[in-house]
Amino acid sequence: MRSSIHLLILCLLPVTLHAQSNSKGSSSSVVVGVLKSAEGNQFQVLQSGGLLRQLVVGHRSQVHYVGMHDKADHQPVPGYGVKAKVEKDGGIKSILFTQPIGKLVPLGESRLIMSERELLEKIDVDRNGKVSYVEFARSMYNSPKHGPDGFRKNDKDGDGGLNQKEFNRILSSVAWWKLSRKTPADWIATADKDNDGKLTLEEFKMICMSGNHIDNNFGRTDKDKSGDLSSKEVTAYIKSITHKK
Repeated sequence: MRSSIHLLILCLLPVTLHAQSNSKGSSSSVVVGVLKSAEGNQFQVLQSGGLLRQLVVGHRSQVHYVGMHDKADHQPVPGYGVKAKVEKDGGIKSILFTQPIGKLVPLGESRLIMSERELLEKIDVDRNGKVSYVEFARSMYNSPKHGPDGFRKNDKDGDGGLNQKEFNRILSSVAWWKLSRKTPADWIATADKDNDGKLTLEEFKMICMSGNHIDNNFGRTDKDKSGDLSSKEVTAYIKSITHKK
């Protein structure tokens, strides 16, 4: 496929897309899945649930190959992960490709006491001093929807891998890493601004890293439905993040 494909615009066929917040439906504003086929400028992407989306590349799209330094890999290959952002008019603003993750390699609870350097050395399987997207997703944070954007944003030099400085930066956005840097008691003391031993929704926002889902997380964490969170409830929430396999 010619490199000019990178300058093409993406639109969906045969349906017209309307921006929505989800990434699963047939008219969602975000397409997340696995590339099933690539013929010329036409892609088929299999989303979760078995939905097959048809993508056609045009001249205004942005195409990125995340975590791939070798230019020879910069072509759509069946099996690659896909994330595409769809405009209101049905065109696709950007599409990101990632290499297959394969089997996840969880690090276990030992990761909670590792330093940034120890973690990089642990997951740097090819021992090149940098962390690839595949290495990061296998052991640190695997999210087909959010992972590619985060990795690309932190790969400042665009070489396809994260050096120690870039790796440290992306770690700050990983919930289990951030929360493991303090004990639950320390987090509660930091967030409890009025020192009443409980956390309000506003105080909880200092701990919760789930963006638009903070209200939902607060509601699920508030087991007794009291309207605030006890130290026991907050501790349980933190451990559900840090000790999640």
